[in-house]
Amino acid sequence: MTSIRPRYRPAARSGTPPNAFVGAVAPTRVTVGIAAVALLLIGARIVLPQGLTVGTIVAIALLPSWWPALASFRGARVFVAIGTLAVISGLWLTGFSAVDHRVSGVLLTSNSLLIIGIVAAVGVVVWARTVMGDHWVAAWFGLGLLFSIEPESTLFLSNPWKFGFSTGITIVLLALAHRYGSRWVEILVLVALAGASAVTDARSSFAILLLSVVLTAWQLRPKRPSKRTSAVRFVAAMSVIGFVVYNVGQTLLLDGYLGDAARERSVAQIDTSGSLILGGRPEFAATIALMTGRPLGYGSGILPSTSDITVAKTGMAAIGYQPNNGYVEIYMFGDRFELHSVFGDLWASFGIPGLLVAGIIVVLAIRGLSVLIPNNGASAVLIYLAVRGFWNLFFGPLYGSSSLLIPLMGLVLLRVTAPGATPPLTAAATRRR
Repeated sequence: MTSIRPRYRPAARSGTPPNAFVGAVAPTRVTVGIAAVALLLIGARIVLPQGLTVGTIVAIALLPSWWPALASFRGARVFVAIGTLAVISGLWLTGFSAVDHRVSGVLLTSNSLLIIGIVAAVGVVVWARTVMGDHWVAAWFGLGLLFSIEPESTLFLSNPWKFGFSTGITIVLLALAHRYGSRWVEILVLVALAGASAVTDARSSFAILLLSVVLTAWQLRPKRPSKRTSAVRFVAAMSVIGFVVYNVGQTLLLDGYLGDAARERSVAQIDTSGSLILGGRPEFAATIALMTGRPLGYGSGILPSTSDITVAKTGMAAIGYQPNNGYVEIYMFGDRFELHSVFGDLWASFGIPGLLVAGIIVVLAIRGLSVLIPNNGASAVLIYLAVRGFWNLFFGPLYGSSSLLIPLMGLVLLRVTAPGATPPLTAAATRRR
């Protein structure tokens, strides 16, 4: 008996998943509703004891749904495999480091659940893309982030936009702009959000949005490449654009266009280390010092020792930062290794496999963007998530950054095209010309 393989057909509507197959069962309203609620709960990050979240429970429960969907996206299963390896490595490193360090069972559990939650949540985002449009995936997740705001926290009370509403509102508005289907609407939304960050003393957010504006507007260029842009050329081009945007942003800061408070802090940080980035993120110097002395990492349940703190302080002092201010002892090494960067936290808790997680994030993101951006197929919300993701990779703590790494990895993965089919990107790029 001859089997009939389903034939690929590009979606007719922008809201329909572009990897639909003729003969496949269309998602029901119940399925779409389950996906929306799951995204909402993952974004909301409702924390339970031991670092477990409601979103992680939901993501694990939906494993039978999202595991088969991984096969439809390039690199999805590799990401899950490396994430799983990192969890195992964290457990092994904890036993290895227990000889000369204290072990915390609570920390071991919470760090392991964090990676498990990220991996499972990315699976949910990937699956959700098969039952609803990417813009709705981003919108539901962004709405969940708004529910995660802690209105009674000190940071929120000091600056509600910067430490509360900005990220969730940015994702929701950009997702809706993408649904509208106009590149100019996306750019206008980005400019308005950059202005809001400028007047609320959110320097890094302003720079990220400014770069997002440039990359989104770049897709309006009249000429299209005649052949696929290589990842190397793409990285080179993006590096030049990033360098230009960085210098423009620094000039605006130092000239006082973003406020006197931002200018004074920027000047002080440059005077301290000679660089606005190093002066603003001295934790990077501490990370390099620790990695030099202990390349294998520590373990997901290991507590910092006095020796570790001394090594970190030495590295920070080498760039002109004064580490004896309580911040290093209380925040960075009080009850865990908090190195204020995704790659640093992954390395400290999970060792070399943790660095592989950071590496696969970079590789998959660059591969996706190097195809989408040159062909006018990257939405502003994806570009924003990518810029934030690359920034957080070096300058944002893993726990706080995971909320944005999840939608980034879920949305940047390229779909597997059936043999002889027209790539979904073609229709999307044509609509935006």
